[in-house]
Amino acid sequence: MDKILVKNAFAAVFEKKNLNSVLPVLFRAKFLGTTGTIAYIKSKGYLGRSVVGGFDFDGRVKSLDRKNFAAILADKSNPKHLKELKKLGFAPIDLVIVDLYKPDRSNFPETMDIGGQALIRAAIKNYKNVAVVFDAKSIVELAAELKKNSGVTTLAFRKKQAKKALNFIAGRCKLEAGYF
Repeated sequence: MDKILVKNAFAAVFEKKNLNSVLPVLFRAKFLGTTGTIAYIKSKGYLGRSVVGGFDFDGRVKSLDRKNFAAILADKSNPKHLKELKKLGFAPIDLVIVDLYKPDRSNFPETMDIGGQALIRAAIKNYKNVAVVFDAKSIVELAAELKKNSGVTTLAFRKKQAKKALNFIAGRCKLEAGYF
């Protein structure tokens, strides 16, 4: 799929203000995400639903849910994947917006962002179907892409962002390895 209209987005961001540049362009999208991010999105007048349910082990497993990853990893060209998603009651995700909180050397590895990294990696794996943004700069680039293409991401953009995201994750892993 070369062009994908963003209808469903997953958002889990530490710096909520980073969403301000992209929210106006995503006014038609449905948002799923973590409780704090969805509260922020709703405070700006957009619709969203938190996917954090039940006990989250003090924030350790907020976004680590099978349904979230199924919706991100589903291959939209595979009818079997779409059928399975329907059974779960989820639509495929077109966009993942995540910025990781910074690890704290004095409280490491407790401050590792596990869910955010996993969400980014899932979107990278499925870049043909899902766009990924992971920091303030990439969110601004997404806003420009969506404005230019009337709410659509191109395969070239998704692949470029996936590569940047993979380099970002590699750098984060190297930083965290140094903290051990």
